[in-house]
Amino acid sequence: MASKSIDDQIGLFSTKDVPNAFRKAVQVVHSKPMAPLSLVQRKLLNSWLKNAANTPHDSEGWWAIRIDAVCNEIGFNSNNRSYLKESSEALMRIIFTWDVLAPEEKRARWKASVLFPEVEITRYLIKYQISSQLQAHILKPEMYALIDQAVLRKYRRAASAGIYEHCIRFEKINQTPAIPWQEFRDIILGVSADKKSYKEYKSFKQKVLNPCIAEINAEGAIQIELRETKVGKTVEGVFFKVQKPKLAATSTEDVSADEAKLIGNMVLLGIMHSEAKRMLQQNPASTIEQALAYTNERRASTKAEKLENPAAYFRKALSQRWQASVDIEDAVDKVAPAVRPQKQDIPAMYKASKIDEADEYFQELDGGDQSELISMYNNQQSMKTLLLKSKPTKPSQAAFNQWLMRHLWGDPTPEQYIEFAQNLLNTRSQT
Repeated sequence: MASKSIDDQIGLFSTKDVPNAFRKAVQVVHSKPMAPLSLVQRKLLNSWLKNAANTPHDSEGWWAIRIDAVCNEIGFNSNNRSYLKESSEALMRIIFTWDVLAPEEKRARWKASVLFPEVEITRYLIKYQISSQLQAHILKPEMYALIDQAVLRKYRRAASAGIYEHCIRFEKINQTPAIPWQEFRDIILGVSADKKSYKEYKSFKQKVLNPCIAEINAEGAIQIELRETKVGKTVEGVFFKVQKPKLAATSTEDVSADEAKLIGNMVLLGIMHSEAKRMLQQNPASTIEQALAYTNERRASTKAEKLENPAAYFRKALSQRWQASVDIEDAVDKVAPAVRPQKQDIPAMYKASKIDEADEYFQELDGGDQSELISMYNNQQSMKTLLLKSKPTKPSQAAFNQWLMRHLWGDPTPEQYIEFAQNLLNTRSQT
């Protein structure tokens, strides 16, 4: 009962979490624990893997992570640190069978093993080592599921976390493979599950599948629907239909082959996928084609400097309705005449305006695209205090917003300041 009361304290945050995703190797996603994993243990496991992927180990092969950082990431808002330590030590004793969904002929010839063979806990740190069989796959996975810690920390059932990870791997193809229900039960509950009350599918569905599916759909990162395969009236296997939440899905329905090609061409320039889809909804296809042609013509030009940020240039071309076959060198000169600001800091006002636009842009992206941008920002940020984490500080959020502004539109030019000042004067003259 103690573990349940602690687990129930996980995921009770009302504030909006920043996406906090990492690439989890499929060998671990589709593994089968030989003993039940509690909710805290599942979240600890992911936190340690994410830390290992982002930080180097020491000379003896140990990774370290601060206990307070772990608590924040997994949403452990209890003062019962002894339970957290017990859960950490228990992970060292749990054996897994790896990559159980891979076909036998393609499955690596691995023996079952523990994931964390050594764990040490001090007053402030958790130190651990990772199985030598899995290190290469974990640190640089070729096949992976994009697991969002900000989503996982909201779940209050361990099986919900397991089902989410299983389904998110197949989000892009909208359907998981069908597997025997007993196999799926053991993946999310552990192989000892049949010793409890889940020997019959009816009980497993009623007590585990149905409430977990409801929790996953209520959280909203993905929407899943249980499907069953039967022999006669007997359920033999299960699989899931997987899709984005309905609000997001309705905005991308009925995309034609031509529109899909336009989206792909925008993505090649560096536009985020969800942003490209939104651009297609907000602009005629012909306008996007013209902006693409203009940007590609500019990229190929030998008369102008190399285009360092094609995505930013494309956004400008689209907003200004630039078209190909216009003299590219003259394009930046087509701005409003210079104005004399009336003792106002035009550069600061311009940047503040663009930072607001950048924030609005970020909030409209899919969670996966948000996570990718956060990862790009953190990778180039040399100051640890300004890294964007699951609970951002005001300085880290401000630094991220300024980086995002430059990433989206490049460094401001004098011409852009002039155009902004002119627009500001025009707006004020009309009021």
